[in-house]
Amino acid sequence: MGFELGGKPIPKTFEKTIFELRDRIKDLVKKYGSLSRWGRPYFFSLEEIAVVYYINERIGVSLDRLSKYLGIDKTSMYKLVRKINEEGRVSYYDLETKQVKVEYVTPQQLLDIAESKLEAKAKEKITDPFQSTIVKEFFEKDIPKRAKVAGKPAYLSLSHKKETLRYIRTLMEYFKDRDYPTNPDLWEEKEVEKALWDILKDYKKVARAMIALRRIPQWNNWFKGKIGAVTKRITPKLSALFYEDYIKLKKLWREGKLSDGEFLTIWLHITTGAREGYTLYSDKEDLDNAEVKSSITGLKWENLTKVGDTYIIKIYESKTEKPWTCDLSWLDREPLEVLLKYAKEKGSIIKTITGCKTVGDFRKWYIRLVKKVSKLLELPYKLTPHDMRRSHISILAEFGVPMEYALSGHMDFGVGWEDAKTALVFYLRFSKFTKQMIMNRIESVKKQIETQVVLQHVTSA
Repeated sequence: MGFELGGKPIPKTFEKTIFELRDRIKDLVKKYGSLSRWGRPYFFSLEEIAVVYYINERIGVSLDRLSKYLGIDKTSMYKLVRKINEEGRVSYYDLETKQVKVEYVTPQQLLDIAESKLEAKAKEKITDPFQSTIVKEFFEKDIPKRAKVAGKPAYLSLSHKKETLRYIRTLMEYFKDRDYPTNPDLWEEKEVEKALWDILKDYKKVARAMIALRRIPQWNNWFKGKIGAVTKRITPKLSALFYEDYIKLKKLWREGKLSDGEFLTIWLHITTGAREGYTLYSDKEDLDNAEVKSSITGLKWENLTKVGDTYIIKIYESKTEKPWTCDLSWLDREPLEVLLKYAKEKGSIIKTITGCKTVGDFRKWYIRLVKKVSKLLELPYKLTPHDMRRSHISILAEFGVPMEYALSGHMDFGVGWEDAKTALVFYLRFSKFTKQMIMNRIESVKKQIETQVVLQHVTSA
């Protein structure tokens, strides 16, 4: 027997909407204490309202029963239906704009919206992904990136959309000979997740597929907590620099094998631990004039402030949508003094020290630079620009900085990460000197305790 409410069978097409709504309300109450403290509608789309209205009007599930199942006050449900019937007005919270939207619709229009979902049932088996409503909308509309950039809209590129489409085609082919719809409009998270593991098997590949599929707005909340869980089982990539490597780089700089721009860029990236930033912007954007506010690409002279005997730089973290600050002297003060010789009143720091004029110029230049560094250091692996971010947390760990400080961003040398699990698995590295330092510390503490015990024994005697 399928899902029922008040003894009434609910169409499978509506199940996902009802389940998501129930879980969302539960999460909001848990986080805010009550829906009134949330202060916004718990409906996130007109379609959700249409489904609830249809279940009451056409299927005959009472508002009391619906309220109880969803976990809301029945008065709220009665007010919703009264506004629809008497005023033709509904409101919902739009996740894309982060605003409450008010729309005027007739009861019949809501019923039509719900019935259009039921009609999709007849199209369970399709061969062209663009017969799917959600896939068609995904390609026709501008889809905001999950990582936001302050003051600037950032949308998925066509290449990102095509990558997502490739996974959808693979899933459609997988479902074709199985008793499951090939129409993505009817897919459910659990079935898709199971299919991904059956098809891809490899942990890294499954995680990548999950990330790609979550770009579709209707699947935005899929695999919640699953992608992080997948990373726990992946063997960490061991490409990172340590302080020993940094000292060698500094020597190469003094020998003239690295220019000021090359060395200062690497030093800035390791010191700040920021993201590269250039993936969020068009390659044609000018580093000085474009609103490039995220990560190392967006470092600006006007955000550099002298505080006491050091300099603090303000950086915007695109993933958490929060700015943070970094003390540029914690790793090495000497490059800071050289950097200040290039200082301007405003503009791009990267453009000044490298001569790169656009985001695209810098991206290509930086990729070539880290390959050069890999060769100069004779590393057993090829570095990528993102490895400089890994190097930041690795060196902090090597210095014995507690992880909660290294991640918090409150001490002017962390990067403000919110996901400590990811940092632990992917970013925390220890150099060959770390174990010896820890052993020396252990021996030192042991001797202190042994000395105290001896003194206590002598005193008591």
